[in-house]
Amino acid sequence: MLQVVDEIDDVIGALRLFSLGWAAEIGLIVAGSLGIGAIGAAIATGAEISLICSAAIALSLAAALKIRASYLGGRSASGRRGESPPL
Repeated sequence: MLQVVDEIDDVIGALRLFSLGWAAEIGLIVAGSLGIGAIGAAIATGAEISLICSAAIALSLAAALKIRASYLGGRSASGRRGESPPL
């Protein structure tokens, strides 16, 4: 009986982690879309070029870090989980 409860607990834990990961991915898509929209709005309203370039650089840096993190699969250069990869 205890093993059945343990298996159910494992399934619930896996579903919880899946839902957290899915929410994080959706959040990244929404944040990126809002960033691109903000840059477009700044261009349309005639904002200062240096501010537009700074926003574009920050957005591309965030995208590059996301791509690098997905390439590493959540592992650091030392191969241990939970540590952030070196820049």
